[in-house]
Amino acid sequence: MNQDHDTTTEHSMQIDPPHSTPQAGRRNTVPIVLGIAIAAIAVAVVVFGVLPALRRNAAMARDAAARDSELTRVVFVEAIPAPAMARITLPARLDALQETALYAQVTGYLGPMLADIGDKVTAGQPLVQIATPVLDRQVEQRVSARNVADAKIALAQARLDFSHATLVRMRSVGDARAVSQQAVDEAAANEKSDAASLAAARADRAAVEADGDRLEAQRLLARIVAPFDGEITARSFDAGTLVVADRIDATLPIFRVTNRSEIRAFIDVPQSFASAVTVDQEIEFTVREHPGRKFKATITRAVPELERASRTRLVEARIANVDRALLPGMFAEATILIPHGANVSLIPGEAVVIREGKQVVAVVDAQDALHYVAVELGRDNGTQVEVVSGMAAGTRVVTNLSRQLSDGTKVAPVARPVVKK
Repeated sequence: MNQDHDTTTEHSMQIDPPHSTPQAGRRNTVPIVLGIAIAAIAVAVVVFGVLPALRRNAAMARDAAARDSELTRVVFVEAIPAPAMARITLPARLDALQETALYAQVTGYLGPMLADIGDKVTAGQPLVQIATPVLDRQVEQRVSARNVADAKIALAQARLDFSHATLVRMRSVGDARAVSQQAVDEAAANEKSDAASLAAARADRAAVEADGDRLEAQRLLARIVAPFDGEITARSFDAGTLVVADRIDATLPIFRVTNRSEIRAFIDVPQSFASAVTVDQEIEFTVREHPGRKFKATITRAVPELERASRTRLVEARIANVDRALLPGMFAEATILIPHGANVSLIPGEAVVIREGKQVVAVVDAQDALHYVAVELGRDNGTQVEVVSGMAAGTRVVTNLSRQLSDGTKVAPVARPVVKK
C-alpha cells in the first residue's frame, strides 16, 4: 500500500506545462508587426525621398558648375556693304486720270438715256436731256415781261418828248407877260421827271433781259453732256425720274465719267526715304491681277512736306494705260530705287540695342571677345538698318543678346543659319 500511495503522491506532485490561449498569441505579435512597418516606412522614405533629392541637388550643382565654366553662346551675322542702290517697295493706290460726277442743276424729268455704264463717250457728247416744264413756262413769261418793258420804255419816251417840246415852246415866247416864269419852271421839272421815268423803264427792261438770260442759261444746263473723253462708270437713275436741282440729299449723280487712258498712282513715302525721291524719278509698279507684268512710270509730283499724322510724303506718278489693263481703285506695289551713301553697312534691326542712353551694337572681335560699339544709323527699311559710321563691313554683329554682358566678355560665337528663299 505504501508503494501505491507514494506513486500516487509522486504523480500528484508533477507540474503540468502551461497551455497558451489565442488572445495571448495576438498580444505578443502586435509589437513585432508595428516595428516591421515603421522600419519599412523609414526605408521607403530614404530610398524614394531623400536619395533622389540628394541626387537632384548634386546634378543641379554639377550643371551650375558647368554653366559657370562654359562660355556664353551668341549668334552673329556679318555686316554687309550696302549696294549702290536700294530697292524699296511701298503700297500704292491707283486713280483715274480724270473722274467727275454729273448732277442735275435744273429741276425736271430725265429723258431717254443716251449712254449707259461701260459706254465710251467723247467730250461734248449728249448723255441725257432733262425735261423742264416749269422752267419753260418761266421763259415764256420772261418774253411777255420783255414786251411789257418795251412798251413802258416807249410810253416814257413819248412823255419825255412832249415835255421837252412844251419847255422849248415856252422858252421861245420871250414875253414874260404871256408865259410866267413859274410855268417855264414847271415845264422844265416835267421834262426832268419824264427823263427819269424813261431811265427807270430802261433799267426794268435790262433787269427783265438779265432774268431771261439766266433762264436761258438754265435751259442749257438741262442738256447733260460728257465733259471729256472717257467711259461711263455709273448711272444712278432711269428715264422719267424727277430730279431736283441743288437738293441737299441728292448724293447720287446721274452719271459718272472716268478717263483712264492714264492712271495716277499715289504713294506715301516714309520719312526715312522722303528726301530721296524726286520728280521725274522712275518707278516700277506691279499688281497681283497681272502677275509677271511690270508697269513703268515716273514721278510727276511730290508734296513739299510730310503729312503730320503719318510722317509720310505723298508723291504722284503717271502710268500709261493704253490697253486699259489697270483699273481705278486698284492697289499696287511701287518699287523705287534709292541711292545709298558711301561706306554704308547693313545690319539686322534687332542688333541695335540701347546702352547708357546710346544706340550701340554688340560685336565679336577676332579673339571672340564681346564689345559694344556706338554707331550712327541711317535709314531703316524694316528688316535692315543702315550704319553710316562706326562699323565696317564684315564685322561680326550679335543678334540674340538676351542679357547685357560686360564689355570684353569671352563668348562662344555661332553664325546664324542662312534662310534659303
